[in-house]
Amino acid sequence: MKNEKVILTERLKELDVIAGELDALPEGYLAKKKASTYYHVIKDRQVGITKNTPLIQQLCRKRYLLARKGQLEQNLVATTPDELDMRPPQELIATLPKAYQSAPIHYFYHPSVDKWKGRPPMHEIHPESAIYTYNSIRFRSMAERIIAELLDKNGLLYRYEFTLGLMDRDVSPDFIVKNPFTNKMVIWEHFGGFNHKNYADGMNDKMDAYLNQGFCPFKDLITTYQYHIRNPERIQKIIDKMIL
Repeated sequence: MKNEKVILTERLKELDVIAGELDALPEGYLAKKKASTYYHVIKDRQVGITKNTPLIQQLCRKRYLLARKGQLEQNLVATTPDELDMRPPQELIATLPKAYQSAPIHYFYHPSVDKWKGRPPMHEIHPESAIYTYNSIRFRSMAERIIAELLDKNGLLYRYEFTLGLMDRDVSPDFIVKNPFTNKMVIWEHFGGFNHKNYADGMNDKMDAYLNQGFCPFKDLITTYQYHIRNPERIQKIIDKMIL
C-alpha cells in the first residue's frame, strides 16, 4: 500500500503534467446546439466545428483535465478521508456540461492512446496453447482471461504478450496496461507455474530484466499469483491502487 508521502508526490507530479498539457491545448470551450452541432467558444465568439473532430477532441480533453486538476487540488488540502474525491474519470466526465457528456469517451483520452486502439495482439509462438477465449482474443490461462475482463471493465487498454524491447533483450509480458486518461504504462505478470523449474527460471529472468530496466514493483510492475484469482476483488484492488 502506498504511504502518504508517495501519494502526495504522485499528485503533485500529475498536477505538473496536467499544467504542461493544458498550456498546449486551444483556448475556449465546447458548446453544443441541436442534436449534433458543436461550437468552439472563445470569449464571446462562436465558431461551428462539427466536422473538426481533432479540435473537438482537444476541447474535450481540456475540460477533463480541468476537472481532474480540481479533483487533485481538493485532495491535496483534504484533512479527512471523507473529504477525498476518489471518483474515477468516467464519473468526473458524467458531471461535465451536456456538450461534453454526449462526446465519445475516447475523446477524453490522452492523445498517445490512438496508437493503442484496436485488438491487442496475441502471441504467435505456440498459438495452440492459447485456448481461453474472451472478446475474440485467446489467452493461455483462465487467470489471464479474468484479468483481461477486469481491465476491460475498468476502461483500461492493454496488450497481451506483446514483445517489449528492453536494453539487452526482448520480453513478452503477460500484459502491458495503459491508463487511457493519464498515459501511465504498467507491466503486469501473472505467475501460476511454480511447480515447473523451467517456468520458475523464466519468471526470475523476466523479473531481472524488468528491474534492470528500471521498472519498480508496486509502482509500474504488477505481479499476481493464483491466490489473487480466487477472489477477483483482490485484482480490482490492485487495479485501483496501481493503475487508476
